[in-house]
Amino acid sequence: MNKILSLENIALLFLALLIAIGGIYSYKLMSILMPVMALILLWRQGGIKNISLCITPPLVFLFFLLMWGGLSVLWAAHPPSALKIFMTMSLTFTFSLILLSALMKATPDTLLKVYSLLKIAGFILICLIIFQNVADDLKIRTFARYKENDIFYIMKPSGSILGLGAFISCGLLWAYKSKILSVATFLLLVLLIYLTRCQTAFYGIVLASLAFVVSYAVPFWATRIALFSSYTFLIISPLLYVYVFPVSVMSKLQWIMQNHTLFHRFLGWEFLSEKFLEKPFLGWGMGATPYLPLGSELAPGYENVIHPHNNSLQAYVELGFVGGILFGLLFASCFWLVEKHIKDRLSVAVCNATLVFGFIQAEVTHSLWHNHWASWMALIGGLMIVFLKVREVQLHAEVYHSKRVQAS
Repeated sequence: MNKILSLENIALLFLALLIAIGGIYSYKLMSILMPVMALILLWRQGGIKNISLCITPPLVFLFFLLMWGGLSVLWAAHPPSALKIFMTMSLTFTFSLILLSALMKATPDTLLKVYSLLKIAGFILICLIIFQNVADDLKIRTFARYKENDIFYIMKPSGSILGLGAFISCGLLWAYKSKILSVATFLLLVLLIYLTRCQTAFYGIVLASLAFVVSYAVPFWATRIALFSSYTFLIISPLLYVYVFPVSVMSKLQWIMQNHTLFHRFLGWEFLSEKFLEKPFLGWGMGATPYLPLGSELAPGYENVIHPHNNSLQAYVELGFVGGILFGLLFASCFWLVEKHIKDRLSVAVCNATLVFGFIQAEVTHSLWHNHWASWMALIGGLMIVFLKVREVQLHAEVYHSKRVQAS
């Protein structure tokens, strides 16, 4: 028995190490690790027959979005790319469904193992980020690959990963009676996000922290406003970049012109919005963004976009009205789940803050079809389930303790 437990601990440590490496040096590694974790959980649950599939509105809308994307292969600007994306994303969706379903039925022992895995992986990731930051400052070349004239780029995606998991991680620490450690960890994560040089992640964590405070103060109204405002923004986003925030207007703002990356994004967003208006009903097909007719540059000195750094625009331009509306419903339904099923103030605040951070990253940074990012989202969704289950146990224990105190 001791030997089995020892082997399990070694496997846990090895998996945590791989997750941490995937968080800074090999982001695509999560495309493999997430399915592996899903299969491990499935095995611990005794097979697919012992779990109920987690059929929630966000997953339903995501399923329809993928099916519509698969159908778009018939008219895609680049069919081989569309077919490849559809197949890989379908696999990611399948394993995400298994992961979430297994965690919904997880035993307290399994939840404790997941919590331990999170703590170990988080500690190793923090150490790696600090090491890489020191190496970058000293211009010491590590085994990471660098782009020319920008040795700091390797850290930027880590900022998104840290911010996406910050509130859930600290919420779990709080639920497991480590309140001081929870606050200290959050402050450390904010500092680390700043050190990654990822501006969108830093601004995202600041806005998400504001959402946390507001959601804790007025949980119902904060969630309801987030639901309707996010849905409205996502539905009209192509029109915003053509008629409200066109490049001709944004170029008059000096702070945007000084930020080469942000101005490049506005160029890409306006271009893609105009492309959507050319084919608003069916779109250009899944994965068509790099193949849209334009040329090598959006403007002198600004290369054409490989992906739009904007999930809702990507859904619109590649999948038309149907894709854009489904993506809007997908994200809004996440807030709907919080409003309908979560009543505890802390839990609402943690979930809303995580969703706000994810919204900012989705609309400014990541591609809709990046498997590694979708895998991280699935993992964070699973950790959200773990946090809510642990928090429920904590609240029941507090109520029980309160009743015993009153009875005595």
